[in-house]
Amino acid sequence: MRKLFPYLAALAAILAVANLSGAQTPTAGTTPGAGLVVLDVTSPPSASPAPGTAIQTPQPAECLCDPCAADRPWVVFAPYAWIFGMHGMIGVGPLTAPVNVTVSDAINALDDLKGAFMIHLEGGYGEFGVIADLTYMRLAPSGDLVRVDSRSTLFDFLGLYRVVDTGRQPGGVTFDLLGGFRYYHFTNQINGNVLGLFSAERTNSWCDLVVGARAAVQLTDDLGVFVRGDIGGFGIGDSSSQACNVITGFEYRCSECASLAGGYRWLRIDREDGVGRDRSLIDATFAGPFVALAFRY
Repeated sequence: MRKLFPYLAALAAILAVANLSGAQTPTAGTTPGAGLVVLDVTSPPSASPAPGTAIQTPQPAECLCDPCAADRPWVVFAPYAWIFGMHGMIGVGPLTAPVNVTVSDAINALDDLKGAFMIHLEGGYGEFGVIADLTYMRLAPSGDLVRVDSRSTLFDFLGLYRVVDTGRQPGGVTFDLLGGFRYYHFTNQINGNVLGLFSAERTNSWCDLVVGARAAVQLTDDLGVFVRGDIGGFGIGDSSSQACNVITGFEYRCSECASLAGGYRWLRIDREDGVGRDRSLIDATFAGPFVALAFRY
């Protein structure tokens, strides 16, 4: 009989633990966190993470969808239209003509303002990328004595390095450094309206070294603002004496991959080349609003 006492004592201990586990199991309708603890004596205790091992926590969707948040390829494709005015001087050979067309004038005289079309492309891997931007513009304002027909093609090719990227959640900030070149191709034609006695045409092309920066701030989950600025030319070789480009606006995300953008662009070019009949002058500012539809992949 004494030999059975140890077995009976062990059996009583097992039953006591089982009753304790069953008594503290929450029943239907019990509010979690009310002081009840569930004891699981059948599963081994989970191993603690090794020293130095990071504990993974879920990331918000805004961070996961950010193209530059992870080291993977990313692409942005954005066609947009630009309605701009033009102020300054255009010269061809011995002739120089002033140009003064506001955005309101452009809207009221669409026959003179031929408008603009731009394709903006970005692509890269992680924080490194490139920007390719093709713009075609044509402006043909008419004057009392002279008529100016200016056609221009601009092509930007810039390298991009993302210095700061805190994600696309509200309050997120990005800051990029830019550097590359801008190619210009201008055809300026001046025709005299007085009996059509004089006319001149000049075609010119050149490249400018360009350096700049771009910054963006995310205001809400879907709305952000941005600004980009660059300068170029610096009078190197046959480049512009000065070229400045400023773009500012907003971007509203319509879906995971598409967004609507709008804002204002200001571009100033100052360059004079050649003498006599080979002289070509453009000292003008192009400025006006733009709208874009951007697709991100």
